[in-house]
Amino acid sequence: MISSTEAMSLLLVGALWGCTNPFMRQGSIESKNNSTINISQSQDTDKETKSLLKSLFRLAKIKIWLPYLINQLGSLLYYKQLASSNLTLSVPVCNATAMVFSCITSFFLGERVNQPGRAALGVILVLSGVQICMYSAMRVRIRKSLM
Repeated sequence: MISSTEAMSLLLVGALWGCTNPFMRQGSIESKNNSTINISQSQDTDKETKSLLKSLFRLAKIKIWLPYLINQLGSLLYYKQLASSNLTLSVPVCNATAMVFSCITSFFLGERVNQPGRAALGVILVLSGVQICMYSAMRVRIRKSLM
């Protein structure tokens, strides 16, 4: 059976990934809309240089790189967790909980959801799928211990 620390680590990875995605999206949109330096007016730079400079100025915004840094900490924990846990259980749990946390965080940030009923149904189905994965992994461990 999955240990409580392993389950909490997997949920933490999902939370770090899912909660930071809406903040990165929001920071990127704000950065694109509120650009303080208009690179496109510069005539002595080529198209690739302008694109690179725009990307660098976006990354200079704390609303983008701070959530990105937290997201990458989640990735480090994910790789550490993959080394010590069941791969067939870890991957679906982390990705599914990331999607759930992303939906919840987006809702609290006030992002518009076109069809909230479908979004809620999707969250319920994803959580049900995670439960099935956990139940299946538990049954496989029990069978192996009996043999």
